[in-house]
Amino acid sequence: MRLLPSRPSDVTVFSKGSSPGNTALEPFVIGEGVLDYNCGQCGHVILRSLQPRQITQAVYKCPKCGEYNQIEPYVKKH
Repeated sequence: MRLLPSRPSDVTVFSKGSSPGNTALEPFVIGEGVLDYNCGQCGHVILRSLQPRQITQAVYKCPKCGEYNQIEPYVKKH
């Protein structure tokens, strides 16, 4: 994922507050695909097992390090 220098004001930012049982560190979404999206700063798994292009144009605040991450456009490798 691409790190952003600060919280963007023109998009929705997904973040997690503290919750019992350490669930705050679990990925925001767990799908049934093959792609994991990790924080660009600390490597924490933010989204797990997604399909290509399943989620786009979203910003996530990493629950582990607090950095703002954006999904980079999917590029199919040949």
